[in-house]
Amino acid sequence: MSSEHESGPFGVTDLVSDGEARERFWFGLRATLLRSNPVLKTVRWVLDHDRILVTGEAGLGIGWMVIFLVAPILYIVTLSFWKSAGAGVIVHQFTLANYQAVLTKDVDLLSLHVGNLYLNILWQSLKYGFLVTLVTLVVGYVPAYYLGRVVSRWKALLLLFVVLPFWVPLIIRYYAWILVLGNKGMLPTMLSVAGIQNDGFLYTEVAVITGLVQVLLPYMILPVYNSVEQMDASLIESAKTMGAGPVRTFYEVTLPLTLPGISAGVLLVFILSVGSFMAPALLGGPSNFMVANLIDMTFGSPNWPLAGAMGVVYLVVLFGAISLFNRFVSLDEVFGE
Repeated sequence: MSSEHESGPFGVTDLVSDGEARERFWFGLRATLLRSNPVLKTVRWVLDHDRILVTGEAGLGIGWMVIFLVAPILYIVTLSFWKSAGAGVIVHQFTLANYQAVLTKDVDLLSLHVGNLYLNILWQSLKYGFLVTLVTLVVGYVPAYYLGRVVSRWKALLLLFVVLPFWVPLIIRYYAWILVLGNKGMLPTMLSVAGIQNDGFLYTEVAVITGLVQVLLPYMILPVYNSVEQMDASLIESAKTMGAGPVRTFYEVTLPLTLPGISAGVLLVFILSVGSFMAPALLGGPSNFMVANLIDMTFGSPNWPLAGAMGVVYLVVLFGAISLFNRFVSLDEVFGE
């Protein structure tokens, strides 16, 4: 390897390789360029104009949302107004036939008869979402409250148990429920030992709701836990000192203070449960399909315009449900304007 000789700081000759010399050269060149007057003036000018930094950061966020969220939704909306010629062929011609098939087909308002497959499955999805949200709130509030109030060295370990299911893929968790709820599963076997004969709970509404509750329970526990942990414990003690019983203290002090966490958990669980795909596909039967399964089947038929209309109607209904929830709960007052 070729080398060059340099005089050290004490007159000692140092042996420097060509690679080290080139690295020192480029380092010095970069340092010189970064310290040059044009670069320093540009940096100072940008720092002095905070609006440019804020605009740039906002532009990156807005650009990301436009590319990966707004643009796909706009394409689905546009697609829903086109025609399908069958065999996956899309005719770029405006039509309302897709929405008529989704909203008015086999619907008789006079006799209150709704034979529309999409509307029935959409209603079933909303029903499942409501039930899952209610069960997760009832089951998850107590452990969330305990975790928020407990003072123990084991608190971190208990929180780890709450988030531990996130480390396991969803499909594995749902397949585990197949082993538990199936005909020869653990739960039917235990019930048969107790003298209760059954054919298992798999491919039923119970299986779908049970699987969703187990998967979405952390989304309810963590927001409520965060609200409880930030709650001023002296308010509860003051209520007890003034003669309020445990029930009255809960309804007048604890519940209002934890309402932000409850509202966040309810929104998260409801949105995720209504749009679930894997739970009804793996744990439910044909009668337990949800809107995501029907849209997937319609896309695969393939009838993309009709599936696009289904997706648009689903989004509108979901936003309507969230707006209704906001009207009763008033999220602006709960979370602060």
